[in-house]
Amino acid sequence: MQYMMLPLNEHFDLGFGAVADSFMDAANALKEDGATPFLNAHLPVSFLYRHAIELFLKSAITIFHRKLNLPYGELPGSDEPQVPVHGKWKPMYTVHAVKPLHAYMRELFVHHADYLNAHTNTDWSFPNELAIGIDNIDATDSSSTFFRYPVTKHGNKDKDKSAIQRNDNADILSTITDRPLPLKMFMVTDSNNQILSAYTFENAQSQAMIETLSQVAELLSNCHAALVGELTDGR
Repeated sequence: MQYMMLPLNEHFDLGFGAVADSFMDAANALKEDGATPFLNAHLPVSFLYRHAIELFLKSAITIFHRKLNLPYGELPGSDEPQVPVHGKWKPMYTVHAVKPLHAYMRELFVHHADYLNAHTNTDWSFPNELAIGIDNIDATDSSSTFFRYPVTKHGNKDKDKSAIQRNDNADILSTITDRPLPLKMFMVTDSNNQILSAYTFENAQSQAMIETLSQVAELLSNCHAALVGELTDGR
């Protein structure tokens, strides 16, 4: 692949795919380290994967438009990349939601299936897990802020992003024997050793999201490699 040896500004997709590769590689490195000595380590890993996914989608859209000289609405395909969102073309650099990016990428594959069948040797079908994963990611982080900031416009979700969760002491004790793994717990007491509040380390949900992000990123990375190889001569 020539693009690996070229500066980003000379890439056919303007560098979106290569930068996506670097974010995914960084996420994989952190993920493979396993347990980390710091709290909320799932947040940077999740963000790295999520950003890679966004960039892979933008790469695919850019490749289609440049290869087939497709206009961005009234703008030529050589102009600044655009994405249709709710029927209106918007500069790609202002669109961070993965759902409209994914929807438009899939639309391009469908509309230009005849060209792909005639000029490439790749099976361009996508597994159902991709659309399901995109929906789950968008439901959690539609604006690329959830994994980066403690407080976002999605205030009802923000409390769920922490690995430490406040829990009722009675509920914790009543379910402790049912837990398959040891419980990590922190309690605050008063001077009489009466429990004022209790907190537990809960990471099952965050780990499930990392797996979803990782799988989607891997699928789109493979798609990017195929697009670059088939449509850009490795550039």
